[in-house]
Amino acid sequence: MTCPNCSYKNLAGEKYCSECGASLLPQKPVTVATLVYCRRCGQESSADKKFCSSCGESLPTSSTALPRGDVGPPPSGSKLLPPDTLLQGRYRITKLIGQGGMGAIYMAKDTRFPNRVCAIKEMLDNYTDPEQRALSTQNFHREADLLSSMRHEGIPEVFDRFTEGNRHYLVMEYIDGIDLEQKLLQNDGPFDEALVLGWGVQICDLLSYLHHQTPPIIFRDLKPANLILNRQGRIYMVDFGIARFFNPSTKGTMIGTQGYAPPEQYRGQVEPRSDIYALAGTMHHLLTERDPQAEPPFSYPSVRSLNPRVSTASERLIARCLQNEAENRFNSAEAMLQALIELSQTHQSAIKVCPNCQKTVSITKQFCPHCRQYISSQAGSGTTGSMAPQGTLRGIAKMLTSPLPAQRNVATGLMVSMVLNTILILVAVFLIVMLISRH
Repeated sequence: MTCPNCSYKNLAGEKYCSECGASLLPQKPVTVATLVYCRRCGQESSADKKFCSSCGESLPTSSTALPRGDVGPPPSGSKLLPPDTLLQGRYRITKLIGQGGMGAIYMAKDTRFPNRVCAIKEMLDNYTDPEQRALSTQNFHREADLLSSMRHEGIPEVFDRFTEGNRHYLVMEYIDGIDLEQKLLQNDGPFDEALVLGWGVQICDLLSYLHHQTPPIIFRDLKPANLILNRQGRIYMVDFGIARFFNPSTKGTMIGTQGYAPPEQYRGQVEPRSDIYALAGTMHHLLTERDPQAEPPFSYPSVRSLNPRVSTASERLIARCLQNEAENRFNSAEAMLQALIELSQTHQSAIKVCPNCQKTVSITKQFCPHCRQYISSQAGSGTTGSMAPQGTLRGIAKMLTSPLPAQRNVATGLMVSMVLNTILILVAVFLIVMLISRH
């Protein structure tokens, strides 16, 4: 099958060009959407409206609302669960959080634990095709299995799963926050570089955790809409519906979000560096406001051409991660994380120093990825310094040569303290010797 865009000859049955990523499907007439649907309550509105008339939520633009797959009318033949619905005799629905073509997400209270608020993800089973039903159900249970097996401060915890009628439910930790796509729409212009670097450090730390599972987990759908920022500034990764275990010997299907997915993902050949490309695409979007879903695939202009306030170092890092060939990107999430941390040293709120090995790590880490030791809550960030291992000259020497001024100041204080303690010990020994000699 010859690509209409680049004339590359693809295998029969391919849906996307293996060379340029262009669609090989028969082109249908493009029509402009006349209606958009609120992400929060599902209310339909005319395309020229900016805010929902029912709940006040900001509305997506008509040109991008429907293709994203996370906005749309309620599924045919189904109804949203009204408030006060009781599921499994335990979970009481309080309100709708969001909905799409396959179901909805609700906020609920766990009646067995009165103070626990949870999020309930619903998947509708309205498929007439048995094969589609089996695949959809498999993906839903795979997400539940993946989430239940992981423990990371940036991944919502799973509490329960069950089926009622033709609906499958997944009960998860409720994250009180907003996804980065919505936050960007509400923001007056692109985000500040320091803020995006801090988020990048957290996201890269999450990817490192996923890629170190056995076997590695590839997220495959990293984008602003799947990243929730809570009120304390922590990033959570949500929607693991298409995440998969990495198997380099098998070829998967083309799945993901156009614009954020790298070229190899169009060929069904994802690997850990595919997530690195998507993270860079996400950072590019947040720093420039340029939505890659509304542009041709793999066409990222330089960051500074759209936002000159961004540093050249950040621009180079993002450009490297957006290379079409995976081998030209960072080799791992850890390598990208280290590069982000080095950039973040001028914005030190994003990092802290491990008190055990003196290496810089993400502010969100509880265990150091370098020495695997616990980092206490008193471990200093880049702005407040940290304590060196007590009594070790090597640790103090590392801090004296640190690029962080706060660490050098702490090291100097420790050196003075050690000298004074040594003098006091020598004086005490001298006095004891004198007393013994008199007797």
